[in-house]
Amino acid sequence: MEQFKQIISPVVDLLPEQARPYAPILVAVAAVLILILLLLLLRALGRALFGGGEERPEDSDREFLENLAAYPPAPLKQAERRLTVYNVPVRLRLVVVAPAGKEGKVNDTEVERLLDQVVPGLAALAAHDRPRIRVWPGQLSHHGFAATFFRRTRTAEREGQPSRWVLLAGRVQL
Repeated sequence: MEQFKQIISPVVDLLPEQARPYAPILVAVAAVLILILLLLLLRALGRALFGGGEERPEDSDREFLENLAAYPPAPLKQAERRLTVYNVPVRLRLVVVAPAGKEGKVNDTEVERLLDQVVPGLAALAAHDRPRIRVWPGQLSHHGFAATFFRRTRTAEREGQPSRWVLLAGRVQL
């Protein structure tokens, strides 16, 4: 400790008299801060020289992203029957289906037939509103499907802002 005090004595002499008893602590804190700054500088230099650190994996979900803001508007004329969500009339713009588990298969040509099994008359509404129909690969769970659907489906509004879009996801047992 005496050797340490001799090494830092030129710095201690620069301190005010009241701070001199705390000199070893102050020097240690300053040394840690300098070490952190040096590490940050080395990291920035490494990223500049070697291309930014870790490579991010390619987004495997890219083909399944849905940007609802880019969707064309629904037909102006409404169908005879109306679809409602909590008594609010809605139009069908996107239908996404995925089999439960990795083994199941869903053919995109049979989706409209499946819609009537979900809600009677939904296939007729889909034929009128002409939503985009997407078939995704099998999902490990229905909870995972819902989370993936909400993550991949984007509206023009920021999260927490009012939106004209209603996103619904759930399990259908046929």
